[in-house]
Amino acid sequence: MKLIPDLKQQIEAIIGTTLDESVITIEEWNQYGSSSTHRRTVQVAHNTLTKEAEGFIQDDEMLDGLATDVSSWRTQDLIYFKVGMNEEEGTVLYWACSVDAVTLEVQRLIELLISSHKEALDEEQPVIYENDREQQLAELGQWLRKQMEQKVQQEPIPDHFSLDGELNTEKIPFLLQCETPDAHRIRSKELNKLLESYFGEEIILIPVGEQEWVFLGDEQIVTGEAEEDTTEARKDLLNAFCQGLYELVASEWAGVFHLSASLPCIPAKQLSPVTALLQESVHLGRAFHVAQHIHLPWDLQLERLVDSIPVQQRLRFIQETGKGTVLFSDSETLATLETFFNLDCNVSETAKRLFIHRNTLVYRLDKIKQEIGYDVRNFESAVLVRLLLLMYKVTKKL
Repeated sequence: MKLIPDLKQQIEAIIGTTLDESVITIEEWNQYGSSSTHRRTVQVAHNTLTKEAEGFIQDDEMLDGLATDVSSWRTQDLIYFKVGMNEEEGTVLYWACSVDAVTLEVQRLIELLISSHKEALDEEQPVIYENDREQQLAELGQWLRKQMEQKVQQEPIPDHFSLDGELNTEKIPFLLQCETPDAHRIRSKELNKLLESYFGEEIILIPVGEQEWVFLGDEQIVTGEAEEDTTEARKDLLNAFCQGLYELVASEWAGVFHLSASLPCIPAKQLSPVTALLQESVHLGRAFHVAQHIHLPWDLQLERLVDSIPVQQRLRFIQETGKGTVLFSDSETLATLETFFNLDCNVSETAKRLFIHRNTLVYRLDKIKQEIGYDVRNFESAVLVRLLLLMYKVTKKL
């Protein structure tokens, strides 16, 4: 299923809010689209099922067939746009936002934009590679992307992608995802040149998607200067290395960038599962920490656990434990709790970081205790509120 580069960002600028992206089965799309039609809540554009046509459609199977062709439909709260469909996998990629953000005219405009961009993507041009290495890396990226799509993440890299044995030595893997305007799209050659100037040597740059790359660097360049030969020391150096790398990329191109990295691995054997881990880390980081751009796997352990909890159980926990978490709708409270937890629940350090008097912070913490019954200065309460906050972040839009 092809994604539409840059269009999501353009539409978000038009409607003034974010679009939530998700994938469901074709059967689910048909079911939801049909049920919405039955409720007469669907408002569709000129190239989809019209409201007047509803009265002529009585057969459920006919509705199911038509629902697949519907490019958008509404519920009472949300509007859904079909971006693409993968018939082999039986899935539909869609974007959703609040109905309040989109008028019928804007809905038609968005459908037209999606349709025109999909047509442009279908007109694929043949790719011409400058040398065998560039072609081999591109084909390796296609193989790797297929592994991710099929969730086959334990297979070693086929021998014909060996790159003269380069993948059989320890490398540090990185993942870079970019959201850039059309006029500033990043080309692999330009990115490779910039990265090699930062690493100070040749790297292995593998394109795995639209504006997404995996690249491999020498371990000694990144973590070779660790004062102690410990995992924690290497993680600290890798974090600092990523900070500098992100700043370099962000200063070179316009757009939004997300970076992840992992500890050294043997790419020939581990590149597929490590890539899956890095993609998951970026997904978790973007979901739980929207203001951050560097997402390292070891910093997202709790987020990974929360993300694995079924939605209904999260909602139940929020309602029963957090009394609906009305308090979390206050940005000041959110900032206070985030900073407090990031600084290991240290009151003095949190007050300094927030540039407020210590007594002001104590007042805020007392207010939280009064509202939801948990004193975050107590360990057990802090754990519960931390979980509550994480669940709220990824569940509040549902």
